[in-house]
Amino acid sequence: MTSRRPTIRDVASAAGVSIGTVSHVLTGRKAVRPATRRTIEAAIGRLGYVPDPAARALIARRSRASTPPDPSRPRLTTVGYLCADHTARVSVLPHRDDRVMAAAIEKTLGGCAANVAVTAAGLGSPFEITAELLSVVGDDADSTWAEAVLASRGVSLHPLSRQPGGRLSRCFILVEAQGSRTIVNEPLQVPPGVLERWLETKPCPMPGGHCLCLQGDQVIALHAVLPEVRAQGFKLALQATALAAAWRTPQGLARLRGLFDVIVLNDAMAASIVGLGFQSSAAELIRRLTGMAVVPGATLVLTLAAEGAVLLRPGQTAIRRTAPYVRPVDTTGAGDSFTGAFLAAWLHKQPPSTALALAVAAGSRAVQMPGAQEHGLRASDLLDTAPNPIGENRI
Repeated sequence: MTSRRPTIRDVASAAGVSIGTVSHVLTGRKAVRPATRRTIEAAIGRLGYVPDPAARALIARRSRASTPPDPSRPRLTTVGYLCADHTARVSVLPHRDDRVMAAAIEKTLGGCAANVAVTAAGLGSPFEITAELLSVVGDDADSTWAEAVLASRGVSLHPLSRQPGGRLSRCFILVEAQGSRTIVNEPLQVPPGVLERWLETKPCPMPGGHCLCLQGDQVIALHAVLPEVRAQGFKLALQATALAAAWRTPQGLARLRGLFDVIVLNDAMAASIVGLGFQSSAAELIRRLTGMAVVPGATLVLTLAAEGAVLLRPGQTAIRRTAPYVRPVDTTGAGDSFTGAFLAAWLHKQPPSTALALAVAAGSRAVQMPGAQEHGLRASDLLDTAPNPIGENRI
């Protein structure tokens, strides 16, 4: 007996909502409460629902229409991971050969580059951003689901991302009760030729500014294209997540500072670059990075987890922002939320102190909610809780 293909009615029934609400999630035409959206997305993934051709065409039209009629709005293109996150919540992270029972295993949309774009796109006034993602997806049900979810969150998936015969990447995340996690993901590389073809399709410079943000593990394959990207008037940002070992040296950082305008580093990556162990103090890490930021090059933004973040520019006063005390629920994607918020404010030409404060507030808020994209961060809320500056030092 042949299984019947799931329909939108089946999704609505499984999620306990109306067909119209499912349609709103698929097309992004109307806002849906985050909790309801998560329930619908989980039902789509569980059933393996694929929108019919008409719905897929609607999603594609929405993606093509995502470029705003007002060209003064800044645009952000992120390059890197889009994946299906399978998150298991456990009491304690398992050791080798352990078998543990998860309180729940959930499927949500994730991927560093996607998370950055979703955060930036969702902030709203006064930092409206047009966001798109250049990644690698296939023509499977999960890829169609991912494109629909992105569209509902204000991010267009560039058509060059689709690889016929391929599938959406997967990621497995184990999360402890206090928020610590272990992540296992599949390799994903955007081919250099794709970035070159993307560059050919973009009018530049755009009046509102256009930033291309690379995920760290994309740099080795794509760095040769970056000078041409910059020559055409784009701003370049790097989120150094999963940066290859070849770049994790003082010399490698110097090369990266010549390629990018902004580089966001977490404390572990920065310690690897400067050669410090994980037991070194934040003050020593800042001191070492400050010395590397003396010569002209990219602004360095160092995230320090619960201790906040620091911004370092050549010849300028260092800016440090504390983070409010919060009880983490899930730290997955917190750095991505930080980066998305920072880049949105930076593209709007906000003072560095404002951009850093917004980013710290975004990261702190994100760890208090499960999932990498389900936080629903809004700039108006974050500005009300943005932390105050603390000690400043001359570089």
